[in-house]
Amino acid sequence: MEAVSTAELLEKIEKMVELLERALVKRDFYPPRLTKYEIARVVGARAIQLAMGAQPLVDPQEVGSMDPVIIAIEEFRRGLLDFIIVREYPDGKSVRIRLKELLELEKSL
Repeated sequence: MEAVSTAELLEKIEKMVELLERALVKRDFYPPRLTKYEIARVVGARAIQLAMGAQPLVDPQEVGSMDPVIIAIEEFRRGLLDFIIVREYPDGKSVRIRLKELLELEKSL
């Protein structure tokens, strides 16, 4: 295991508290994780981009497949995609959240 200094640990804890407070107390974006529908939408959108000729962000030889869906899943798994998730709530409010922010919050929980 990697040794972490007290200052680094406190910084990580403060960042996690800030993200959780924003997500849960203020309800800026809730749930503080990606839903299965959002994951499917992101992977599907990226697979369409790849099928239409977009450059993959991972090496297809490394993935072992030229299938755009498999490549999109691997890009998602590695956190390489720069998408914005738009969540619309029943009260008409909509929130735009960066995919990387949600993935970071999900990992910290």
